[in-house]
Amino acid sequence: MEMEATFANTSVARTLYLCLMAFHSSVRVQEWRNSVRPDIPIWKTSFDHTRSHIPEVEFRQFPLNSDSTAPEFPSPDSGSTYEPSSSPPDSPESTARQVQVPSSPSAQRVARQRDTNNDKGPDSQSRHRDAQLCTQRCLLGLQSGGLLDDCCPNVMLHRRNNDYPQHPITSEYLVRLLKAQLDENIDRCTPLGGCGAYGAPFKLTCFVCGYTVIGKGTTSTLWKEVSREAEVYRVLQKAQGSAVPVFLGTIDLAKIYFLHGAGEIRHMLVMAWGGESTASMELTPQLLQGIHQSNKEIRDLGLIHEDLRRDNVLWNEELGRALIIDFHRSTLKCRPTSQRPRASKRRLPQPEIVDSKRLRVT
Repeated sequence: MEMEATFANTSVARTLYLCLMAFHSSVRVQEWRNSVRPDIPIWKTSFDHTRSHIPEVEFRQFPLNSDSTAPEFPSPDSGSTYEPSSSPPDSPESTARQVQVPSSPSAQRVARQRDTNNDKGPDSQSRHRDAQLCTQRCLLGLQSGGLLDDCCPNVMLHRRNNDYPQHPITSEYLVRLLKAQLDENIDRCTPLGGCGAYGAPFKLTCFVCGYTVIGKGTTSTLWKEVSREAEVYRVLQKAQGSAVPVFLGTIDLAKIYFLHGAGEIRHMLVMAWGGESTASMELTPQLLQGIHQSNKEIRDLGLIHEDLRRDNVLWNEELGRALIIDFHRSTLKCRPTSQRPRASKRRLPQPEIVDSKRLRVT
């Protein structure tokens, strides 16, 4: 009994009690979190001070497992090389990373009631979840001031009338509309699951014209590196919609989206949905050729990716192309190939696989 009483007073036990109590509460929306955050007292803990009050005999009795101290998502500044998992989304490894704790019956009832009420208004959560993503061709036409894509699932929402084939707004205005929606209510976006080293994907739907795009959300700490991608996409303007996704702009959020595993999301890159990850796909000759084709296209524009792994390559069924993403480590050559003096003919480089995660062009 004395040992049980000792465990009951530990920090771990008390944290567990708080978690069990929290499971009986309704899930708080992001707006609520932002509204109460300024008035919540901060619980400051000195781990060195806490450790100094733990008897040495307990350390010897319960030795720390060194493996458990390794962060699941290492910081870019940690000195360790981050290699995102190439396991399929439904593999045991990825399932272990995305443990879902079912809420209590009372919380589920509250959630159902909240969704029912929200379905009556324009802020319906089901509207965000069920919205289909716009095509690459649709958003490329929006970006360039071109025509609508009749194959886009949202084309009827974009079209003013049957006799008007052009986009009703510009890409810049779309980004401003999305920012205004999120600044008014940060819950008007849907996390798509998964979290990379530098960001997490969100689904964003514009209420005005029905455009549905991807927002790559990241923290203020990582924004300096991630925002560099915006400049890279401008360099790769000619490759958008063929070798890389269509890029639309950036958003600085007025409120915070608290995302478990990613942190406090404060910024987003807005772009078209690239496709499915190739990390779990069979490396067929067609896929290899597609990767080589897209890599050559961006290299001809003067950019070296520097981190060409299958985790950074998506397969887009609409285009039948491999689209390359995540350019925060890329480097820019002096001049694009098209601007350099023509050199003698050389054998085209062939892609080869160094290992299951990394690609190299020789």
